[in-house]
Amino acid sequence: MVEEPMGNLKKLLVHPESCTGCKSCMLICSFVHTDSFGYKRARLHVMKREERAESTPVICRHCEDAPCIGACPESAISSEPGGGRVQLNEDLCSGCRVCLAACPYDAIFFDEERGVAFKCDLCGGDPECVKVCMLPQALQYGEVT
Repeated sequence: MVEEPMGNLKKLLVHPESCTGCKSCMLICSFVHTDSFGYKRARLHVMKREERAESTPVICRHCEDAPCIGACPESAISSEPGGGRVQLNEDLCSGCRVCLAACPYDAIFFDEERGVAFKCDLCGGDPECVKVCMLPQALQYGEVT
């Protein structure tokens, strides 16, 4: 885990105009979290609009006042103090899917096999998706000023 200096809040920044739609971010995400490559287990998705030649990364923005936290009846979703990472504890998830509806970015996903919700965890503060998005830089992780 990458330690962040106190007072520096880092956020995942999305620049859809730079996304090429390659989905490398999805593949690395699924591999890091499940030891296999597959789009269904990625904690982010790339939404493509072929008719407009647009691609948009759909990923948790770790909202300061995350509506998913209040929506979860099991208290499975929490935020780090000071508006940091929003975490979903899959062990506490009952599979009700209320958080999916509450997310304004449609960035919480559901694993049908396991019956639980899942979302971006920022790879513990060192997001792998950002590392594979070096050329287009549609995904960046940086300090919020």
